[in-house]
Amino acid sequence: MKNALPILLGLALFPTFLTAEDDITKVNATTKAFWSYKPLRRPSVPEVKDPVWSHSPIDAFLLDRLESNGLKPNGPASKRELIRRASFDITGLPPTLEEVEAFQNDSSPEAWEKVIDRLLASPHYGEKWARHWLDIVRYAESNGFERDSDKPHIWRYRDYVIDALNADLPYDQFLLQQLAGDELEKPTSQSMIATGYHRLMQWDDEPADRLLHLFDNLDDDLRITTEGMLGMTVGCARCHDHKGDPISQEDYYSFMAFFRGVKQPGKGGANIENVGGGEEDAGYQAALEKHDAEGERVKAELKSAEKKIGQQLIKAFPSLKGRLSSSGDEFQILLGDGREAKPGKWFYTTRKPSANWSAVNFRAENEKWKSGLAGFGKAGTPGIKINTEWNSKELWAQATFLLESIPDKLRLSLIHDEDTEIFLNGQLVLRENGVLGNYKEFDADKKFLSALQTGRNVVTAAVRQTKGGQSFDFGVKSYQGEKFTIDVALAMAKAKGVDAGLLSKRKDLKKRIEQHVQNRPKPTSVSAQVVQEHSKTPPPLYVHYRGNPHVKGDKAMTTRIPTIFGGDELEHASPAHGRNTSGRRLALAKWIIKPDNPRTSRVIMNRLWQHHFGRGICATPNDFGYLGERPTHPELLDWLATELVSKKWSLKQMHKVIMLSQAYQMSSKGQAASLEKDPDNKLFWRFNMRRLTAEELRDSVLATTGRLNRKMGGPSIFIKLAPEVLATSSTKGGKWGNSPPEEQTRRSVYIKVKRSIVPPILQDFDLADTDGTCPVRFRSILPTQALAMMNSAFVNEEAVSFAERLRSEAPDDPRRQVGLALEIALARSATVRELDYGMEFVEVMMREHKLSSEDAFNRFALLVLNLNEFFFVD
Repeated sequence: MKNALPILLGLALFPTFLTAEDDITKVNATTKAFWSYKPLRRPSVPEVKDPVWSHSPIDAFLLDRLESNGLKPNGPASKRELIRRASFDITGLPPTLEEVEAFQNDSSPEAWEKVIDRLLASPHYGEKWARHWLDIVRYAESNGFERDSDKPHIWRYRDYVIDALNADLPYDQFLLQQLAGDELEKPTSQSMIATGYHRLMQWDDEPADRLLHLFDNLDDDLRITTEGMLGMTVGCARCHDHKGDPISQEDYYSFMAFFRGVKQPGKGGANIENVGGGEEDAGYQAALEKHDAEGERVKAELKSAEKKIGQQLIKAFPSLKGRLSSSGDEFQILLGDGREAKPGKWFYTTRKPSANWSAVNFRAENEKWKSGLAGFGKAGTPGIKINTEWNSKELWAQATFLLESIPDKLRLSLIHDEDTEIFLNGQLVLRENGVLGNYKEFDADKKFLSALQTGRNVVTAAVRQTKGGQSFDFGVKSYQGEKFTIDVALAMAKAKGVDAGLLSKRKDLKKRIEQHVQNRPKPTSVSAQVVQEHSKTPPPLYVHYRGNPHVKGDKAMTTRIPTIFGGDELEHASPAHGRNTSGRRLALAKWIIKPDNPRTSRVIMNRLWQHHFGRGICATPNDFGYLGERPTHPELLDWLATELVSKKWSLKQMHKVIMLSQAYQMSSKGQAASLEKDPDNKLFWRFNMRRLTAEELRDSVLATTGRLNRKMGGPSIFIKLAPEVLATSSTKGGKWGNSPPEEQTRRSVYIKVKRSIVPPILQDFDLADTDGTCPVRFRSILPTQALAMMNSAFVNEEAVSFAERLRSEAPDDPRRQVGLALEIALARSATVRELDYGMEFVEVMMREHKLSSEDAFNRFALLVLNLNEFFFVD
């Protein structure tokens, strides 16, 4: 703000001195040429002579600036420094001594690349980098204000972010799902959970002015989106045209119009829906694939056993030769249901057809009915294989199959929700009411068989549902003609000539297959906070004079992007699947993730750089405008942004590109000459040393003591807090739970984020403020930090656990315990001098402070957890 104040004063006091082309608050040639409004173009990589710094474009861009400023880059960091740096940067956890030694002993050229690949493949990557995103979107699990009530199930959004990053979901899809996952053509459970993004703001259940509070929340949603995804501070234009960027008040309200239909948070079950249950669910699919693979293995084993049984039967009864069929070949598919490799083709309509629609001579294909494969239903309906979407109340469908002759038996399969009538060649042959939640297989009755005819057979179906969860599927199979099944042949032969062990094995395998079918995984739905809209046509939105929603302009705003980006009105439509939403957010999301959007890829690559190097190329990551700082290396940022798009928005690939550069591998040591010319290291001549974040520090303590519970996901945990801390809450007792002891040692990202209560061990070390977006965390140095690390119950209890671990791993050898403490905590071997100091410390505690040997060593363990080398990454 100190830098912005002169600009604001100048604009306010001397507006007459500005020409139209100099006014940075208007769209003109000057503002269009500003670095972050310019179209994104891939720059040429500068040529540099240094052979080491010429392989990576990143190094070439940096070295070019360094040399032009008379600076030299630092040499490489040690292998131990590198792996510790990478481990904290990617997973937020310290490396083990074994991992450090393995890297140090690997002399292959690809040793460093293998470390990077291993870390990026770790599930802990998602836990670390999710925290950066959660800071931006001000993730919290309570509403704030006086009562600070909970946001039930919002932790699923946190898990979504972790899972999406671990899966390397392309960044454009990551944004798309959060902004409009419910408006996609085929929403998934994950895309629905992602829309919890819109539920993270503070919410007052008793505002003095409800209309103002509504627009405060819409403003919050808009600001988080524009600052977090686009690096734009549009909020200034809520009351008047922006004073520092070419964003007018009309631009602001046109932008807000994309969010106007969004329902606001509420009490209890507001905005909570059951999502999932569909076959797109990753967890369900993985379980289903595993289940099916096991089933195929058992079936193959059965087929092999039956082949041997068949050979023995034919040897005993030669007349059976050529007349046996295995269990897998019992049927011939006439009309496949949705589960088959080749589902049957159906013609269907959701509009009431003509009266003769079920007649044998009615040709649905000539009536412009749609075509689709067997398996009709609403996405997410459990129990059925959906191949064709059906979301309306009624369905009429027609399919055909051929017969050379009329069989004595047919096998039918059916699933339906709700009332179903099936006609065969114009005759009603089957009527079912209610819901059949899983496929039922049964033999056709006389009514069905008597309606068959040689040649073309016409099956028509009418299905009606009233309660949602649509599903319908139907299949027809014929038994194999004159062939004998193994069961029939065994009964005829009375099992003579067949090995008893083989028969017993077959019986066991058939039983296993039967049980396997019964145990088929079923998709499950879960409760989640999701975005909801009031209607498909949101209320009109007008400019609010001075930001006051009670004083409106006359002109209704359209869904238009800011003029500086072209001012286009984005077309939108409600999704075809019928959800009560406008489609506006999807239109906005698609514009944001366009590869040629000048902001999106620049903003996220600046954030990646910031969290690897300690400072962004642009030091104001949420403000790429005139009031923000200018980038030190704009061409490098443009190269990184275009590289991200070329790599299909893969963040993991961009981590690797950055970490393979010489710049990332530099030492953090100071050089007198360079410090004099560039004391803030704005040109990146060295690597920036940093202190561990609050979460990294707590997690490192737990990892060092050996008590870290690495369980991932699920409801948030409550760690033990002192009564004095709970007393600071605005509600009695703070509404703070009590998780089991083993749960309390999980990673910090899973700790309940309650706006009115922050665990001191995290707050003392600059945890993000969840009242608003936090693009950069402060790095404070306060006495309370030392007090927390020396005196807090958490650190002292962990120090005792650490000492117990050391005594367990090196019993009756105090000097080895001292060395082991430093090896575990610092990921390096102790020096002889350090061993001597450690032993001396323990002896002083015993001699001068009259502590027992056990208590003295507990104090030494506490000392190790307070070493600077433990606290900092260089």
